[in-house]
Amino acid sequence: MIRQHVSPRSELRPLSWAPWPALTGERPVTIREPESHWWQANPEADPRGTAPAAASGGAVTIAVVVEAETRWGHGAVVSRLAELAVEDELLLVYGQEGLSGAGSRNVIAGLRDHLPRHHLVVVPVPDFSAALEPDDSELLAESMEDGSLPVVVTGESAVQDIAAELATRLHADRVVRVFRMIDGVDVRPVWQRTAAARA
Repeated sequence: MIRQHVSPRSELRPLSWAPWPALTGERPVTIREPESHWWQANPEADPRGTAPAAASGGAVTIAVVVEAETRWGHGAVVSRLAELAVEDELLLVYGQEGLSGAGSRNVIAGLRDHLPRHHLVVVPVPDFSAALEPDDSELLAESMEDGSLPVVVTGESAVQDIAAELATRLHADRVVRVFRMIDGVDVRPVWQRTAAARA
């Protein structure tokens, strides 16, 4: 069972997600950056790509990991995520394949071991949620400002939409995918905010 921790300022604010569209007859509104087609258009999202990793250091980084990358030898992936959390302001989006939650529990426990001074905020998001409510994004932003490490756990099919929306709402500097390779762990830049967009 995943232990959920929230910052004291948000203990009385329950998380809320956009309702299932089939029940309301409405489509949830998802905010997108102009660069939102990066998942399909950017070959750097593929671990076989050749582009170098983007420079980091104090950036707001959203890291995306799916359960297949942590099924065996998850320790190396967790270690690399811990390094990213020290270098940048990190938010992790973890995509799990089933309902057992074993993969996310292992990653969260590993992060707690590697980062004992970090406060982890675990936010489960149903994979049928196409969009986060503004209050949820504000809670995640507050957690990062407090120095916490938010971990958004959702279904693998939803990680792209969730990561794209969080990149917009949190004004993230970059989104990366973390892959477990034969010889270690690779961090591939999927999208990076342009200098013009930062201005």
